[in-house]
Amino acid sequence: MRLNWNLSALVLALAVTGCGGEESTVVLAPVTGAVTLDGRPVDGATVVFSPKGEAPMSMAITDLNGKFELKTGSGRPGAAVGDHGIAVVLSITSGGSPPPVSPDGLAPLTPSEAGGGQVVAKHVAPRTVWMVPEKYSKPESSGLTATVPSGGLTDYKLELKK
Repeated sequence: MRLNWNLSALVLALAVTGCGGEESTVVLAPVTGAVTLDGRPVDGATVVFSPKGEAPMSMAITDLNGKFELKTGSGRPGAAVGDHGIAVVLSITSGGSPPPVSPDGLAPLTPSEAGGGQVVAKHVAPRTVWMVPEKYSKPESSGLTATVPSGGLTDYKLELKK
């Protein structure tokens, strides 16, 4: 089993490359908080604040108590002042197998390469178990929002339900 960091890596890559605005000119404010699921702290979740305007995303990983402190992709503490969609992601992916590949190893095996139109090995998709329900995994559709004021947010509560 492995922790699914795909969204985290993507968000970090986008933030570092400057997607969403020029980070150095954006006003940031401190944001700290805690994530609970059905009243219990969530450890190891990725929290993403995605601004509605031209500004960098901010993210954090929750600790054992579900607490987080947001930083931008370049490591600046805080989140852009203004409105944000929020995502909370924690999933575990296990199993699966890669699809069979052509003799050169560069492309999926075609039926003619498999001989007789039958692909011998079968691709098995990995299984993802959402530790935090998948509905919270995208800032634009999670239903979670926040407005970060110039003074920041302290002890912001993200109380999630299964």
